[in-house]
Amino acid sequence: MVKDESEFYKKHTSEDGLDTHCKDCKNEYYRNRRESHNKCAREYRYRRGAKSMSENKDCTSYLGCYINERILKHVMPSAILMNNNNPGFDLVCGKGYLVDAKASTVHYSKYQSPRWDFRILKNKIPDYFLLVAYKDRTSLEICHMWLIPGDELNNKVQTTISLSTIHKWDRYKIDHTAALNCVNEMKSN
Repeated sequence: MVKDESEFYKKHTSEDGLDTHCKDCKNEYYRNRRESHNKCAREYRYRRGAKSMSENKDCTSYLGCYINERILKHVMPSAILMNNNNPGFDLVCGKGYLVDAKASTVHYSKYQSPRWDFRILKNKIPDYFLLVAYKDRTSLEICHMWLIPGDELNNKVQTTISLSTIHKWDRYKIDHTAALNCVNEMKSN
């Protein structure tokens, strides 16, 4: 059986200008090779002491991705969570709004009021930002939660909410008792 020329990639160095393998075979070969390489790379990193995000509490993404996503699944069961590397937003709520969730622990400075810093990076995609303010990484105690419209924040690189300016965000504050219950369940497991 002879395949049509359109089923082959072009290859300028061959006499007929076509690759020796058809597109389907070549794609399958590279897919298998990529999966095998990714598996070997993961095993190599694990042998060298690297941990997954869920195991590594020192990882910068642990609080923002792993913990926040588990809380969001509990608090908003109808929401559709996106993959970790989804550009611009983390979930689609039940009403179809795009939400980007951000987390921060309280920062103490010698000359400033204690504060939470949230990196927005001028993200114009989400309709809302869900900001979760934690006391620290070990206790995972949630101090505050805000659901802020995107047009309030998406022109900023970073948003800082300090104890001295927290009253300005009161209109966006949301009840976080369900999130606290979720954190307590995670701690008990």
